[in-house]
Amino acid sequence: MTKLDEYDREIITALQSNGRFSNIDVAKIVNLSHSSCSRRIARLEREGIIRGYRAITDREKLGLSVRAYCGVVRDARVGWEDLANRLALLEGVVSVFAVSGDVDLMLEIVARDMQHYSQVVLQDVFNTEGVMATRSSFVLAEVKSIY
Repeated sequence: MTKLDEYDREIITALQSNGRFSNIDVAKIVNLSHSSCSRRIARLEREGIIRGYRAITDREKLGLSVRAYCGVVRDARVGWEDLANRLALLEGVVSVFAVSGDVDLMLEIVARDMQHYSQVVLQDVFNTEGVMATRSSFVLAEVKSIY
């Protein structure tokens, strides 16, 4: 594990708040020279601590008004990793996690509406070999999300 100091953590926080900040902007925010800040950002990227940059979209404006977490109970004869990789390919599945508890995998699914969500779960997820059962929890309001 890479040892991070306070400057590294401040750089990460700044870039999480706005991935389009230039190195000069970040250097000003964390009170470092531009060259020192640039070297640190390059190291954080090289070491895989900063894995990439992306656009965070407004799901509602994209017509995706339903967001839910769908727990999947798998058939023990099917490996969790194989099942997770197949489920990750489904339209609408934006995240897949192996979890502990009463389900084996947790899917984050976005959909246009309840009919679309039902189609994703009842047809696509259930028709994936190894899926025994699902449990859905719908997001009512997003309070905080930084990742």
